[in-house]
Amino acid sequence: MSTSPTKDLLYDAIVVGSGPAGCSAALFLARAGHYVLLIDKAKFPREKVCGDAVSGKSIGVLRRLHLLDKLEAPAHGVITGLKMVSPNGKQVMVPFPNADGMQCAGYCLRRKSTDAILYSAAKSEPNITLLDNFTVLALERDANGRVCGVSGCDADRATAAPPISKARTFRSRVVIGADGAGSAIVRLLGLPGVPPEHQFMAVRGYWRDVAGLSDHIELFFIDQVLPGYLWVFPMGDGTANVGLGILNSDIKKRPEHPNKILLNAIANHPMLSARFANAKQEGQIGAWIIPNGSYARTNFGDGWVLVGDAASLVDPFSGEGVGNALSSGQFAAQTIDEALGKESGEEPLSAQSLAPYSALVESQLRPEIKTSYNLQQASRSRFLLNMFIGKAASKPAFRQMIIDMLGSDEAKQQVKDPLFYLKLLLP
Repeated sequence: MSTSPTKDLLYDAIVVGSGPAGCSAALFLARAGHYVLLIDKAKFPREKVCGDAVSGKSIGVLRRLHLLDKLEAPAHGVITGLKMVSPNGKQVMVPFPNADGMQCAGYCLRRKSTDAILYSAAKSEPNITLLDNFTVLALERDANGRVCGVSGCDADRATAAPPISKARTFRSRVVIGADGAGSAIVRLLGLPGVPPEHQFMAVRGYWRDVAGLSDHIELFFIDQVLPGYLWVFPMGDGTANVGLGILNSDIKKRPEHPNKILLNAIANHPMLSARFANAKQEGQIGAWIIPNGSYARTNFGDGWVLVGDAASLVDPFSGEGVGNALSSGQFAAQTIDEALGKESGEEPLSAQSLAPYSALVESQLRPEIKTSYNLQQASRSRFLLNMFIGKAASKPAFRQMIIDMLGSDEAKQQVKDPLFYLKLLLP
């Protein structure tokens, strides 16, 4: 929509947050013929702290949005497999299944680039109005308490004193909360926060000239970071995204700041110190909170839905959130499109009409999330990690089982079977 947003215009949907989840929802809705106001408190392009991997579900959704080929324009690393290192120093290389129609499993590219691709696509859609640098301060509700819009002000005035008295208000049939882990929409809805045992604290930085980079992403389950893990992701431009993730409930028990844990591991672990001997850190180490899907948050109600990190949909084992964010945006758009066809007029969409969104999340995303949570819990055991990675390194049949697990949700279910752990113990 090319016109400037006004309070008198009734949008089909207001999407708060222009990251992958928000852009996905906005694009699918706009291409279905609906008018969307896409709001973000930042000015684009903007930096975003992330692990930077784009694979799995992301590939399929970006293909459906006709944006997949654009990922190859910025600097990127091509990913074909996974390297895992156990606490006792065993390592295994496991190939990933190729994504459909591709000669690799996915890419590593800076999140700023990925978000810019999605944002540029939204900007080109005539049915989408963009509103940057805008902070949502309140949810508008009708006489029945249903969400019917948002109000707020320019982001640089949101914290001004005295408080802003002339907020701008925008109306819609539904509000989509896509504003990340610290979601203002979640807070304004009065929903509880994600418990610390279902949140990762993650930190990451970029290092240039790390020795031994390949087309494999690397996960280090090493003593310095357990019960978390450290990653090294090749970015294809001579740099590596290097970071670690630890549950908030665990990091509170440790005296060191996560940045120090990461730097100490790089400097002192025998498999990392030599590789980083001539590497140079670029920029600062960034930190962010990852709300895991192991916490099932209420994600819809009268006039509203939550998607992506705001809905707490991050994979609890890998910490990857872009795939589920893009997918949830598509599910929300699909549900809202159908609801708008059934409920004409100007009233907010009912919770009943939006309930199919939650059903799609439960059927399409929740099974894998539950399995990943089981994997996360198993990976907290040094003994199991040594057994698992050691056996994968020495037994081709067991390594093939891991390959099958990477490519099949059904195969991942093995981790819940006690016989799976018996197989680990058998020679």
